[in-house]
Amino acid sequence: MIADAIAFSQPVEKIYDVLPPPRRDLDDVLAILFTGPCRPNEDDFKRTPLLVRPFAVVAALDWLLLNHSDYGGVSISHANLSEYPEHEPPVTVLRRGSDGSTPAESMSVHEVDEERGTTEGPCPFVVHGLSAADVATMSYKPRIVTALQYFHGGGAVLGYGHSAKPESIYHNSSLLPGMFPWLFPYNLGGLENVLLKAHIHRTAHIRSSLSLYSISNKLGTPLEVVIY
Repeated sequence: MIADAIAFSQPVEKIYDVLPPPRRDLDDVLAILFTGPCRPNEDDFKRTPLLVRPFAVVAALDWLLLNHSDYGGVSISHANLSEYPEHEPPVTVLRRGSDGSTPAESMSVHEVDEERGTTEGPCPFVVHGLSAADVATMSYKPRIVTALQYFHGGGAVLGYGHSAKPESIYHNSSLLPGMFPWLFPYNLGGLENVLLKAHIHRTAHIRSSLSLYSISNKLGTPLEVVIY
């Protein structure tokens, strides 16, 4: 895909200046729904990506406070962290009974197999959601109608604010680290970084970044890339 992109910054301290957030805040925006014939147990919770390991969280936050410039004004709340259970998700867990067959609302109109699953190994954790592909073919007005129907039905939405002005694509060494933090854990290494000891031409720097993109694809973790 080739398209224009506008990037807005979301400063960490503007979202939360104390991490992790209180457990009660998570219930406002997140819940887990289990569908099946049995109530979820501890083994089921282990298969979800939503368990909180306090020692790992503290270690990660300590590292960010020491090494990442955007976390300079953030403090760690051990009181908030103590609210998070270790063996179950920190948010509301809901259960809907099922006989094991695939729910009708999650099947396509052409699907005939009512059962999905694995024959061996742990049961995967499946996330259902709305993707851009679901609305990509809609014109503007049908999208508005779909959104209104969703909200009138009691649907909720999670939104994050951002700065009033878009980020510049020129002479902005923090742009790429802000967009791809997993590639730039120190918030350094962006294009035209003045802290680099040796000058690197922009073309060579982009070529180096693309090599990371290529390696990521080979490892099975594709990235969306925006090149200026």
